[in-house]
Amino acid sequence: MTPFSFEGRPVPDVTGPLPGPRSLAQRSRERAVLYPGTGEHLAPVVLARKSGFVVEDLDGNLLLDMASGSASVPLGACHPRLIDAAASALRRYGNEDTHALTSEYVAPLAERLVQLGPPGCTRIDFALNGTEAIEIAVRLMRRATGRPLVLGFLGGYHGETATTAALGAEVSELGRGVRAITAGYFHIPYPNPFRNPFAGPRLGGSGDATIDYLRDHVLFHAVDPADVAGVVIEPVLGSGGVVTPPQSFFPALAELCAEHGWLLCADEVKTGCGRCGTFLAVERLGVTPDVVCLGKGLGGGVAPIGAVLGSERALGGFDDVSTGSTWSWLPFSCAAALAFLDELHRPGVLSHVLEIEERSRAAFGALAGKFDAVGDVRSAGALTAVEFVRDRASRQRDTALQDTVAAEAFQRGLLTDSSTTSLNIQPSLITPLEVIDQAADIVADSLTAALSRTRGAAP
Repeated sequence: MTPFSFEGRPVPDVTGPLPGPRSLAQRSRERAVLYPGTGEHLAPVVLARKSGFVVEDLDGNLLLDMASGSASVPLGACHPRLIDAAASALRRYGNEDTHALTSEYVAPLAERLVQLGPPGCTRIDFALNGTEAIEIAVRLMRRATGRPLVLGFLGGYHGETATTAALGAEVSELGRGVRAITAGYFHIPYPNPFRNPFAGPRLGGSGDATIDYLRDHVLFHAVDPADVAGVVIEPVLGSGGVVTPPQSFFPALAELCAEHGWLLCADEVKTGCGRCGTFLAVERLGVTPDVVCLGKGLGGGVAPIGAVLGSERALGGFDDVSTGSTWSWLPFSCAAALAFLDELHRPGVLSHVLEIEERSRAAFGALAGKFDAVGDVRSAGALTAVEFVRDRASRQRDTALQDTVAAEAFQRGLLTDSSTTSLNIQPSLITPLEVIDQAADIVADSLTAALSRTRGAAP
């Protein structure tokens, strides 16, 4: 396969050991002054520049970006029209707190999001990023219902502040030190077809095993439904492994919410803004939430911004909850978001994301037929997860192998996201299909090398 080229060079193009001397020197300076946890998961190279889906490090190596800024760079790095829009607004306004003095970008962006959002979501609140959007949503859900409890899901990720770490449950260590002192959340397993702890829906039940468990056990024994403000859920697990629930799940959940007056909040911070081939992932799943949280890609990879979309019940019936922060919805962020939405809805962009999904499912899915260590491969739009196992019978996770594969891929010039449960591939939404194939070939080569290192065996 002919590699993608950039400025006359193939990509990836690794000219020496990774990391190189300049990156090592810069990281050494960082480690001397930064909180040690800050750099724990950083790639060992240091950026010199990014363009599209190409990363150049300080030592001149070109790497293929399939991490895409933690899925927050939807149209490739340094998109010129987005940068022009943001720079124009920055020169005109500078920094102005939208809570104190609004700009002419605010109403158009809010109106556009209402237009693009689910039916019934007629209100918008400001946020700086996805984590802040989740924090705001939880406060507003509790205020709107007068109830204290919020249901989250094992495997879900919503951020790493006290509130969002307690609500999320991707892996136990993320909530260490805060879960015991941050009350108001309870959890059930995310409806994961590959790791379903339930035998199946019961006869005469909801039609979905997860909701049967919630109804028959949790709400019967432990939680009074009248104490529950609502549910916060990723429509497709993002960092937790690109898991899409079975078709039975969301209709049964919506029925339960309606029965008890719960608000349903979709965390679309990672799956929204076109990442799954529609503006929101819920559009693919037939879900009509009361609240939607956005972040990451909303600023087009140019500026930080988040948003909370909500119904009149969730966001429109009161005004006594103070939300947001000084830097939320700055003029240049709003300008970047509006330009991004224009670009996202150009003909062919969202349809290309669905083509990326199809190609990723084929290219990365082929790994499962070749390697026994690949337990499952899942794709949704421009998100793909490869889950590694010790053996397919037990499905015991092999995170050590996963990290070794990620390290081998890095040495070959491919940047991926090795999450807590899977190797995640997060390309920009405009990545050519042949580059997806190229990335899958690198992962296959990396897995072969990793198996030789960790198990002393071929596929």
